[in-house]
Amino acid sequence: MKSNNVVLLGLDGLDWDEIEPWVENGTLSNLQNICEEGTATNLNSTHPPWTPCAWPSFLSGRNPGEHGVFDFFTREGYDKRLIERPEIDASYLYETADAIGQTPVIINYPVTHPAPELDHGAIVPGYLAHENVAFYPEHLQDEYEAEYGKYVIYPEYGTDAVKGYVEVARHRRDMARFLDERYDWDLMAVQFQITDSIFHDLDDREQIRKVLENVDEFVGDIIDLGGEDPLVFIASDHGMGDYEWTFYVNSWLAENGYCETTTGEEQYFRQAKDELKGESGETETSSVVSAVGTAASALSAIGLSPRRIHQGLGAVGLDKTVERLLPEDALVAAQNQVVDHGNSVAYQLLFNSLGVHLNVEGREPNGQVSPEGYDSVREELINDLSQVRDPDGNLVFDDVLPREEVYEGKHLEDAPDIVLVPRDYQYDVSGSIVDTFRRYPHKNHKPEGILISNRDLDVDLETGASIYDIAPTVAAALGLPVDSETDGKVLGPFEADERVDWDELAGEYRELSDSESGPTDDVEDRLADLGYME
Repeated sequence: MKSNNVVLLGLDGLDWDEIEPWVENGTLSNLQNICEEGTATNLNSTHPPWTPCAWPSFLSGRNPGEHGVFDFFTREGYDKRLIERPEIDASYLYETADAIGQTPVIINYPVTHPAPELDHGAIVPGYLAHENVAFYPEHLQDEYEAEYGKYVIYPEYGTDAVKGYVEVARHRRDMARFLDERYDWDLMAVQFQITDSIFHDLDDREQIRKVLENVDEFVGDIIDLGGEDPLVFIASDHGMGDYEWTFYVNSWLAENGYCETTTGEEQYFRQAKDELKGESGETETSSVVSAVGTAASALSAIGLSPRRIHQGLGAVGLDKTVERLLPEDALVAAQNQVVDHGNSVAYQLLFNSLGVHLNVEGREPNGQVSPEGYDSVREELINDLSQVRDPDGNLVFDDVLPREEVYEGKHLEDAPDIVLVPRDYQYDVSGSIVDTFRRYPHKNHKPEGILISNRDLDVDLETGASIYDIAPTVAAALGLPVDSETDGKVLGPFEADERVDWDELAGEYRELSDSESGPTDDVEDRLADLGYME
């Protein structure tokens, strides 16, 4: 047993509006106890508030303009590649701890693959890694699985959703126990991704409660590994709440003369599931797929634009049936157009960046916007997007901003040229080429997550803390130098005795990580299942 060590727990996607009643009534008793001991406040996320840019900011203390990731993908010209650890141009907290001689144990944090060769600690990569990604040290996987069964990153979608999610969460707790027996750790950092996934996947609040109640139990088990009085930090990378619409920004750009489209390849978005491909054996679903295909062909034959095919399905009585059975996938099945990037002025290139890229001469392979015309084209487009209204007459965006007003740092040029801030975060902004708007009530990410600690962090409860504050605060709590390049501050009673550029201390770990980590098709499919790649 340890004492005065740091336990850093990531609960992806939790939002006070979603969980506060369960904290207050003791359903989530371990979270309740920590709240009563110290601090419970909001944690302001990155923009956009998505997992792939938020967790790197959480672990590094730097904004996306510094670490260089704005989405699940990084771009090379018009092509996209799923991000991995080497794409994050910033050193992580645990790498710095290891470089100083402390022992970090890291379990399931997103974008930590391929795992670097730590001198003292251990890493079990998480989200965005493929299912069979290597641990470090590699022998740990065989040893763990001999004792606890096969370690899994992602849930299998079966008939008992609660059981599947709880089983995945159990592995995080069991891995913590397993590594606790083998390491005299200073930092135990464990992340639960399913606390986000359940809100995307489950509509039943009782099912969500059951999963979270089990996670809360596992949280208590992990905290107990810290001994009598560990420092505990529990945080989510963003919040979660109600959305009302999907806005198809590339469709809007196409309709307004900024974006060209072309015929795309089947499965371009990797969005269709087995049912959509008619492989499930379910008669009702397969017949709907067949009907969609027949109707879409007929509508196309009479000259209807593929972008309008889904709208046209309503005229033949198929749209409601399709959306009931396949609310996400049917939309993509009913269109075959994608962005013709090389011949467009502007487009949303990345799936979830909440941003628009301009196709600039000398920067993109077939740029259409001259450097001299860049400012005027961007200003015109910002003005046009600022005035977009949904079918109810409400403005879609609270702000439409040039990127330099949102980000700063050496990777500013990699950010979208125009940054979109949806009104009250009630709108998904999709790059699919279908009808411009779709009313689609569902849960998705909000910009304020949660922060809980068993210490008084002296946070203004109205403004909350920043996700950039976590890495410097935990570093100070561990007695590490605080990163001189951080965008955050040290919270609470901890003091930063020294400030050093973490890249000078731990930059070599990124180089050690720069290796092939395996195929990403299965990861992209899982992102599609959760609605991230429509």
